[in-house]
Amino acid sequence: MQGRIRRETRMIDLYEKGIKKYDWWPDWRGECVAIIGAGPSAKTAGVEKLKNRMHCIAINESYQICPWAEILYSCDAAWWQLRQVPINGFAGLKIAFECPREFAKTKNMKQITVRLDGNRVYCNEFLFDEPGTVGAGGHSGFQAMNMAAQFGATGIALIGFDMDATKGVHWHGFHPVPLRNPDHARFMKWREILDSKADQLKVKGIDVVNCSPISSLTKFPKLTIEQTLERWGL
Repeated sequence: MQGRIRRETRMIDLYEKGIKKYDWWPDWRGECVAIIGAGPSAKTAGVEKLKNRMHCIAINESYQICPWAEILYSCDAAWWQLRQVPINGFAGLKIAFECPREFAKTKNMKQITVRLDGNRVYCNEFLFDEPGTVGAGGHSGFQAMNMAAQFGATGIALIGFDMDATKGVHWHGFHPVPLRNPDHARFMKWREILDSKADQLKVKGIDVVNCSPISSLTKFPKLTIEQTLERWGL
C-alpha cells in the first residue's frame, strides 16, 4: 500500500510472538492506522482520504464507509450474527472477541481475547504482555486501539470516537434489536476510561490523534484527517 512509511520512533514489537501464535498476525511495526468508529462525525470526516495512505480498522457498521479496511472488528457476538450475510463481501480480516460458534469456519474470521481479572471483571488497561489479549475499555474501539498497538503501530488516528450523543448515537442511526445502543452515561464512562489511559500509549511511543471535532475525549490532540496525514508524512 502507498504510505507504508515506517516512522522513526519507539514501537511495541510483539511481531515474533504474535506470528508464532497466529498465522494472520499483521506486521504494522512503525506504521500508522486509522480506527473508524461509529460516531456521527465518521460519516463526514473524509475517510476516503485514508485509502492507500494508512492501515484501517473498521468497527461494526463502519465497514460500509470504509470497505477497503484491512480489518473489521466487533466485540459483540450479536452483531456478527445479525450481519452474517452482509459482511460476506468484506475482503479483509474479520476479528471478534465473542465469536459465534457458527462463524468458526467463516473465511478470514479470527478471534482475540479480552482479559478478565481475578474477580471476573474486564480489565480496562491497554495490554502488551501477550499478543491477542487486550483490555476491554467497555467498547470495540478501545480494543481495536490495543490491537493496533500490539501490531506495532506508532500512529493511531481515531475517527468517529465522538463519545457524545448530542449529534446522535451512530452515523448509521440506532442499532436494531437485540443490539444495545449506548446512552449518555455509557459514553461518559467510555470517555473516562479512554482519557485515563492516554498516557499508557504515549509512554510507549504511540502518537494518538482524535479526528472527531465533536468528541468529548480530552486527552488526545484534535486534528482533521488532512492534518493527521501531514503530521505523519503520509
